[in-house]
Amino acid sequence: MNNLFSLKNKRAVITGGLGLIGKAISMNLFKTGSETIILDVNDELGRVFVNKVNGSINRMFFEYFDITKLEEMSKNIEKIEKKYGMIDIWINSAYPRTPDWGNKLEVISIESWRENIDMQLNSYCICSNEIAKRMAKRKNGSIVNVSSIQGVIAPDFSIYEGLNMTSPPAYAAIKAGILSYSRYLASYYGKDNVRVNVVCPGGVFNNQPKQFIEKYNKKTLLGRMAKPEEIAKPIVFLASDAASYITGAVLMIDGGWTTI
Repeated sequence: MNNLFSLKNKRAVITGGLGLIGKAISMNLFKTGSETIILDVNDELGRVFVNKVNGSINRMFFEYFDITKLEEMSKNIEKIEKKYGMIDIWINSAYPRTPDWGNKLEVISIESWRENIDMQLNSYCICSNEIAKRMAKRKNGSIVNVSSIQGVIAPDFSIYEGLNMTSPPAYAAIKAGILSYSRYLASYYGKDNVRVNVVCPGGVFNNQPKQFIEKYNKKTLLGRMAKPEEIAKPIVFLASDAASYITGAVLMIDGGWTTI
């Protein structure tokens, strides 16, 4: 059983591997034995983090990678494979967004909509397709994309009342699109033994206002927000051979939010 959950002798790549959830995924990939390659846009933070984690075991690496550069996606993925070799696991956890991301629906411009769709939805779709094509040639591979519960259900705006925060309007469209396209890829590349799955996290604790946390907690069956590592561990499971017969799945990691 331990071998099924182990990622030893696997090469795993994660976009957005320095983010709140991304860093937890990176650490859990590393702890499970994979050669872990973090892709992110923060050079300094990435190299400091990798050096701190590696110690005497040099299995974690960092590469500057801007997932929003759509026209350069194929070339940049090819560079990663040429440098590190065949990629067994690819996880998309990047979260690029515009400066007006927190604005309400009434004031969002068309330009903002377009830019965020390009930065988040189109980047995931193009990135997933590019790596899936390469995996298909080898008849093996696992892709996990991070969506959200708001890709499945509508936000409950009552939890934002009285607070200067909201669920960004493009978020629902982007996360639903990531979910749907992942299923498309799972169907398209299933014959090539390429698995594509999606996780839909609920709210993750990140020092949000107390009022928001209290309202949010009341909506979940477990009565609390998630810890980053609680999102990371199911992702590592889906990436592993323990999930070898799982593809096209949508895993809710939400403390029961979507159950009621």
